[in-house]
Amino acid sequence: MRIATGCIGHETNTFSSVPTTIDDFKRSYRIGDEIISAFRQTSTITGGFIENSEKLGIQIIPLLWTFATPSGAVEQEAYDTLKGEFLDHLRNAGQIDGVFLDLHGAMATEEIEDAEGDLIRSVREIVGSLPIVVTLDLHANITAEMAKHSDTIIGFDTYPHVDCYDRGVEAAQVVSDIVRGNIRPTMAYRQLPFLTSPPAQCTMKPLMSGIVERLHALEAEPGVVTATLSMGFPFADIRDAGVSVLVTTDDDQQLAETHANEFAHYIWDIRDAFNLNLVSVEEAIEIANQSEGQPIVLAEGSDNPGGGGPCDGTIILRKFIDADVQNAVIAIIADPESVSLAIDAGVGNTVALNVGGKTIPLHGEPVALTGYVKTISDGAYINKGPMARGVRNSLGRAAVVKVGGVEIILTERRVQPIDAEVLRSVGIEPRDRKLIVLKSAVHFRADYTPIAHEILEVDTPGVHSPDLFSYDYQKVRRPIYPLDTAVEF
Repeated sequence: MRIATGCIGHETNTFSSVPTTIDDFKRSYRIGDEIISAFRQTSTITGGFIENSEKLGIQIIPLLWTFATPSGAVEQEAYDTLKGEFLDHLRNAGQIDGVFLDLHGAMATEEIEDAEGDLIRSVREIVGSLPIVVTLDLHANITAEMAKHSDTIIGFDTYPHVDCYDRGVEAAQVVSDIVRGNIRPTMAYRQLPFLTSPPAQCTMKPLMSGIVERLHALEAEPGVVTATLSMGFPFADIRDAGVSVLVTTDDDQQLAETHANEFAHYIWDIRDAFNLNLVSVEEAIEIANQSEGQPIVLAEGSDNPGGGGPCDGTIILRKFIDADVQNAVIAIIADPESVSLAIDAGVGNTVALNVGGKTIPLHGEPVALTGYVKTISDGAYINKGPMARGVRNSLGRAAVVKVGGVEIILTERRVQPIDAEVLRSVGIEPRDRKLIVLKSAVHFRADYTPIAHEILEVDTPGVHSPDLFSYDYQKVRRPIYPLDTAVEF
């Protein structure tokens, strides 16, 4: 059995003014056997697919794999180029029995709102009736077009996404079962008029953990192959942004429709439970001052580079300096210019910098400061936490500059600091710090929950702010909850 596989991935934040270029994709661009060597023995989707494929006797035909760091709309030329290359590899793959696509589900280009739907449809035009199995992120904005051209769609169950490996294992099993004739997938799709913010989607919290338990119970029902609840990506102002439900059964369309209807209405009935409890930066500082425990983690989701934030916001940094906060770390501020100046100054010396605030004014202006250069690093690290364990990452060149009681991790690249190894790679043990600011909405919880004394979700402005009312939506279908009150489903 020969199964072709690959990825063109992006989570597009249409509120970001920073375009996504071909160079952004080229940083993770791999073709052919490079894909196998990069992902083997990693807790990733493709890593899980590789391992289970070997057990199931599947010969993997790797095509092209690339994923750009989330930012603004993908330049059309970049997408067209990558899509053309991907389809060429598929056409040249020889005789195959099916396709596995490791996608995200929230990619939008300058001209195409539903890039994954476009890609899946194009793959279908080449492979005809051969099975296409797709994995999608929990933040996928799943469209009818994606569902129409896929035999089975498998979404993540967790946020933080600690089940990527498991979903890859599942995808290998499903495609194998389809090819061998063990199952005949029949899939039902439901789209809800409902947007949710990332912090409310966290499956480590009681609301979502209970929902996932119910989802797993559904998957255990007779005749059900797999079920997906996608919470959507609300920072893409496209028609199909929001929550959706998919249920795949074995040759029973009516059963799939019934289960999808029931689960979708269950989610709709509890929509009011997805409210958030955000704190101001000032409140967070006061809570830390009154607490005897540490570390206290401040999640600055509004500047999360994993969702398109510029990762150079300065609002918290400025407030920390003004309040003379002690024993604090800000991870991270992507600022190549400041990194270069810190390196030129050298460890042990002071340097005058204008830190951050160089990308999107909404996230704050540059902060003029004179700091002590504490550490210089090549920025290389390997994830050791539950999410994407074993994956090699790079901050680019990095420097730790200390001003007053605040250590600032400055980097050349925008990287979501989900793993504590980001801090440790530059000589900072997180358990030794009182306050840690992480430019992440939820993913950090997988590694930080065991060591954090308290986690606070901080309210700052930005293109990834959990406050959905702060955006000027123009394209999303209306009415939609919670933006509108008179919404029916």
